[in-house]
Amino acid sequence: MEPRIDYYPTHEHEGFQFRRGHTLPFGATVVPSGVNFSIFSSAATACSLVLFRKHEAEPMVEIEFPQEFRIGDVYSMIVFDLDVEELEYGYRFDGPWNPEAGHRFDKAKILCDPYARVLGGRDVWKEVPDWSRADQHRSRLAFDDFDWEHDKPLETPIENLIMYEAHVRGFTADPSSGVSHPEHSPASVKRSPT
Repeated sequence: MEPRIDYYPTHEHEGFQFRRGHTLPFGATVVPSGVNFSIFSSAATACSLVLFRKHEAEPMVEIEFPQEFRIGDVYSMIVFDLDVEELEYGYRFDGPWNPEAGHRFDKAKILCDPYARVLGGRDVWKEVPDWSRADQHRSRLAFDDFDWEHDKPLETPIENLIMYEAHVRGFTADPSSGVSHPEHSPASVKRSPT
């Protein structure tokens, strides 16, 4: 069977092939031969997609969305032949700087995808942020391919359920928790002077 016509690249930038994407769903979605990126901004004047290899400081490419890829307030593109398991991404937006109106566009910053279900970029727990970095968090793709085998929903009536919600750090920080590796609050962690 021939691939669909809308999954052929029409543009290229620094060896990365891409084309206009699908506006929905928002976020990053794996499609035949690539990844569809779709992001909404009602006030941005331009947007770029910034792609990283996992754990690498510098981006492998930054692709500005051509204006013809913008439909209304949605920027979308499909980028082909990406290693989805090793991919992190973010966006740079250009637009007005008018804090009184809620506009704080800064093209120097790389923003994570508000529709992402997985974030990365700061992989060391309790590490003090390096505010000089253009990105503090990066978006990653989420995969829904877990094999549940023969597992079935329990179908327990809601009136018979007992649910607990606990903050792990708060629940284990006190010695009375009895856990071997309690999560301490950042304020209680002793740091050596630098």
